[in-house]
Parts: sequence; structure tokens; C-alpha cells
Amino acid sequence: MKNTPSLKANLAWALALSFAFALPVLAQNRDKDKACLECHAAVAQKKVVHAAVHMGCNSCHNEVELNTVPHKSRSKTAKERSAENAAMCANCHDKKLFEGKVVHAPIAAGECNDCHDPHASDNLGLLKKEPATLCLDCHPDIKKGPHVVAGFTRSGHPLGDEKKEAKDPLRPGKKFYCGSCHEPHSSERPKLNRFGLGMVACQKCHEK
Repeated sequence: MKNTPSLKANLAWALALSFAFALPVLAQNRDKDKACLECHAAVAQKKVVHAAVHMGCNSCHNEVELNTVPHKSRSKTAKERSAENAAMCANCHDKKLFEGKVVHAPIAAGECNDCHDPHASDNLGLLKKEPATLCLDCHPDIKKGPHVVAGFTRSGHPLGDEKKEAKDPLRPGKKFYCGSCHEPHSSERPKLNRFGLGMVACQKCHEK
């Protein structure tokens, strides 16, 4: 009776072969990235580095000829990207996050990079600026009067741009800012509200 290889033995051989072919490719990608970072090191020298950077420059910029400097492009998109901004981001990020009834204007325009740095950032969520500052750049009218309610102090609800940093009561480890109450990408509710309208939203943080 002939001995037939066990399932475990076959799997072991399959894994060994896959590593044998994959390791040279991974090493090649690391070498390419090392070459890229000789000139573009600054893109990854911040507190938070986008996971895509760790996946390799080629994961987003695969339409560039690396042998020529300045690089020649084979792409119709800017920065030799493999696709337009939103389409490329949707390769990794769930599209459902961007398809609510109300969609934030930059998302609707497909310009994720209006708010986010695609490589690295010192701010929450790879934002280009401090969260509240970034929001108020496009929504300066919010600062012209009390927000939501005037209250006894007439100053309205905090916005997150105050000198004393506040913590988000519902999202541990994150700062309180506009995104604590409003979805930054899309929502099923008016004004991109996270929790609902009026007191329904207030009661998420403030006891009845």
C-alpha cells in the first residue's frame, strides 16, 4: 500500500512554496520603498502614518516610472495615483461610510484629501489640521454666535477649539470637537448629526 501525503503535509508544502515566492516580492517592494523614501522621507515623519504607506508606495502610486527623475507618469490622475482620490480610498475603506442620505461636501466631491493627509499627520484621523480648526476653516459662521444653545454664559456649546482640551465623553481616547456630534463623512440625519435632533442628541452626553 502506497503512502499518501497527509493533508497537513500538503498544506505545509503549499505554505512553504507561497513564502518562497512571496518573500522575494516583499523584499523587492521594500527596496522600492526605500528608494522612494530617499527623496520623499518627509511624507512619513509624523506621529500617525497611514497604513497604506506601510503597505508600500506602489499600493497607491503604481502608474509612475521610477527609473526617471523627475518621474514620468503613465497615469491620467494627479500624483501618478492608481485611481482618483475617492475611488482609490474606497479600495480599503468601506464605501458605506460615505453613502448616507446626507454626504459631507468634500466627500460628495470625491476630495478626501481636502481634510486628510494621505501619508501621515500629527492630528487625529490623519487630518491636515487640528480637528476643530479644520472644520471651522470651512464653517466660520459657527463662531459668530452661540452654537446650539446660548445657556447662562451666552457662549454656546464648546466647539473643541478652546485652549483647554476636552475629551470626547462617548469616544474614549479622542478629543472633543465637531466630529463628536456630527459625522464627518455622511449621515442618515440632517446636518450630519450622529445621534438625532434636539434633546435626543444632547442626552447622549448630558443626563436627563
